[in-house]
Amino acid sequence: MARLTLLTLLLSLAGALVSALMDLEVQQSPRHTIVSVGGSVNITCSTSAPTKGLFLKQTWPKTMNVIYYEDEMNATVDEQFWDRVSFMGSQDNLSITVNHLQLADSGVYICSAVAIDSESSGSGTMVMVTEKLYQETQEPHKHQDPGPKVLVLPWALAGGCFLLGLGLGMLYALRTQIRNSCASRDKNPVYVVYEDMSYSSRNMLSTPTKC
Repeated sequence: MARLTLLTLLLSLAGALVSALMDLEVQQSPRHTIVSVGGSVNITCSTSAPTKGLFLKQTWPKTMNVIYYEDEMNATVDEQFWDRVSFMGSQDNLSITVNHLQLADSGVYICSAVAIDSESSGSGTMVMVTEKLYQETQEPHKHQDPGPKVLVLPWALAGGCFLLGLGLGMLYALRTQIRNSCASRDKNPVYVVYEDMSYSSRNMLSTPTKC
């Protein structure tokens, strides 16, 4: 009777274990993210059932195990990500942060939960690392104080316009003076002749006529 009870218990445990393995699902977020060089990315992995441990793997453009995490154990981290990874939570609901990202870190990262004789993976996270120029172009232009050259430019333009106007005015005045001088020279001979003729006429009228 005792053996039968023990056998029944073992079968129940085996059935529960098989059911748990079949129902094991891994949820992962975010689906994709764009980060500038030097930034960080946070990937959350959660499972629907207890697991033995959790992997974060890179599957593209190359395949590698980034980390392996197990509760109450030291995490295993690939040398490429050494001293750049931090964790928060448990292996059933783990938040993984990768810091100081470089262009070579771009790729697809997948959460993979490990159970007894099985492994289940999440949907993956596409991480794109870009140059800092991308981020700068998305930000609004910051106000910049005008430099000395910008402040001097309006005064220089005003001074140039003033000197140009002064020069044109002097040129016009000189031209008018020359024109008046030429006109006065043309009128003087006529005036002298007219005066001579007038003087002669007066003399002729004043001279008595001899009979």
